[in-house]
Amino acid sequence: MAFSGGLRLTDLNDYITPGQECIKPVEVKKTGAANGSHIKVGETGDYYEVAKDGEETKLEAASITLNDCLACSGCVTSAEAVLITMQSHHELLAVLEENRRLRSQGEGAQAKHVVVTVAPQSRASLALKHGMSPLSVAKRVTAALKAMGVDHVFDSAFTRDLTLVESAREFVERFKASEGLVGDGRSLPVLASWCPGWVCYAEKTHAEVLPWMSTTRSSQQTMGAVVKDYLAKKLGKTPDQVYHVTVMMCYDKKLEASRDDFYNDIFKTRDVDCVVTTGELDRMLSEAGMLLENVAESGLDSLFKADASQDRLYSSAGTSAGGGLEYVMSYAARTLFGIDISPELVAAAAREEVPHPLIDVKAVRNLSDHREITLLDPTTRQPCLRFAIVYGFRHLQNLVRKLKSGRSVYHYVEVAACPNACSNGGGQLQPDDLSPAAKKQWVAETERIYVTSGAYELPENSPALRELIYDWFGPEGLDSQLAKQALHTQFHGIATKANSLGVSW
Repeated sequence: MAFSGGLRLTDLNDYITPGQECIKPVEVKKTGAANGSHIKVGETGDYYEVAKDGEETKLEAASITLNDCLACSGCVTSAEAVLITMQSHHELLAVLEENRRLRSQGEGAQAKHVVVTVAPQSRASLALKHGMSPLSVAKRVTAALKAMGVDHVFDSAFTRDLTLVESAREFVERFKASEGLVGDGRSLPVLASWCPGWVCYAEKTHAEVLPWMSTTRSSQQTMGAVVKDYLAKKLGKTPDQVYHVTVMMCYDKKLEASRDDFYNDIFKTRDVDCVVTTGELDRMLSEAGMLLENVAESGLDSLFKADASQDRLYSSAGTSAGGGLEYVMSYAARTLFGIDISPELVAAAAREEVPHPLIDVKAVRNLSDHREITLLDPTTRQPCLRFAIVYGFRHLQNLVRKLKSGRSVYHYVEVAACPNACSNGGGQLQPDDLSPAAKKQWVAETERIYVTSGAYELPENSPALRELIYDWFGPEGLDSQLAKQALHTQFHGIATKANSLGVSW
């Protein structure tokens, strides 16, 4: 689908169609010799190579991999409309089938150790569809996957806590280095980088904002490091002997997992081998005859954000974008200014549910997807921290324009490509009624389930997280060099190619 240059795009929130440069219609094998042949298109749309003598040879279509998608600059953001030949639940099923074959032949030592990590946003979507609590979903999904041959089922909320702590530490460090000043040549603002759609968009179209990106990994990729490094060593296995799958709310998470930054050159494996969306997981279980309503609950594995009795899940305050704004503001307020305000209070004020005397909230142009959250000094009542949430591409474009013109005053921005954040991810389950009103209500209910899915617990108060940090990184903890390597990443601007098909005549 292409747009005329005379048309104005009034809503770019879901513009995911790939550009012309991303299309690879046929694969032509070059022989190095000129034979006078040419290409023709048949009546059915197939491509044929016509030799000089008139002989026709049908050409094979070239598949587009995720790496191809990441390598070009032809699309605005996601790969949801691009042919994807890997990263589906069929890949997971193939690995499980191969494991069964190896074990039946007495070669179980060659089988992969399969780990599945489930995102809390996906649990909320499944809970809404199946009419059960997120805790019940967690226990039933764990039981179903283990019955299919999965060895461990983990919770990405566990590593989200680790990501929150490291993100807050990074922000404080950059705030001090910049002395709180924002703009060119400074380390502020900090732009959250957990949304791969936003990262892909920035790398391809606005490389000048990349120095402001938070380098802390997303919870998916942090769990990838935990599974392929920490867990693998605990199991006495190499990273390539562990097959790691994540269940995510977003197709763009497939892109994130495919980045070269998360590839182990030594063992030829990725931190996350396969990403399955919420909808794909639900379909996979259904096709296997495992309706969640009929699956008995089982116990949860250790890397789950649950209490000791496993009778409740713990959550982090904030929206389905991950809670970065709420936790970073709380941590920075305490560390930089001695102001004690919990993430829960920041979240309640940001949603305008419970006002707080030290937090000023402003909806930009009365829009809920672009809000400014300002922390005030208790004595002077002057702003000491200026944060914002920016969800959806329409608002992302406004943010980028402000950044490039030097008009942005924010210290930290929580960014998500999808309107209403990750509850509205493209991989989530959809209502039967696809009318705009029904879809809006469905997303709002998914967000409500996500926000209320568990009791709040500060990440630094988690004994399991503290144990992981010091057992993995040693006595230096998060200050160790290993922690810096395992918990951070980098970004790469991609040069834009001129596209003659996009010229306005």
